[in-house]
Amino acid sequence: MYSIVETGGFQYKVELGKTYKVPSIVEAAVGSTLELKSVLLFSNGKEVQVGTPVLNDALVKVEVLAHGKGDTVIVYKKKRRTRYVRRNGHRQGYTEVLVTEIRSGEESAVVEPQIITRNRARIVALAKQKEQNKPLTRKEKIAQGLPKPVKVKKNATSKSKEV
Repeated sequence: MYSIVETGGFQYKVELGKTYKVPSIVEAAVGSTLELKSVLLFSNGKEVQVGTPVLNDALVKVEVLAHGKGDTVIVYKKKRRTRYVRRNGHRQGYTEVLVTEIRSGEESAVVEPQIITRNRARIVALAKQKEQNKPLTRKEKIAQGLPKPVKVKKNATSKSKEV
């Protein structure tokens, strides 16, 4: 069973129990449930219902797992012989959602609870991994009592060799 929904100006083919990264849904808190009512197509494996443009009785429920930013896209502009160069980076925001229910009329399918808990645990593990890779700030280093790094003068190494 699958469905095609529109959100954030894009169309997605969604299946039950799968996660998708859609453009940022700012008003949605992590853990909340959203209803996507702009369902363009619904299929139960035997028959296909196509909306004109949307199906009135169709609904897709998703659970918000996380918010984040995508990979950096570098925008590079250059005009030759004029010394004009611009380099800019951009990271597009996204919301990761899990499809929990697909419904059309009297037909309905709900995801198993173990799939929901597995995806929640995956998101928590990814967040912990991201925290571990973060370097300590100056304030945190001072609080932990870490020593300051030793400064090496430029010519200190060459003078010590001469002696």
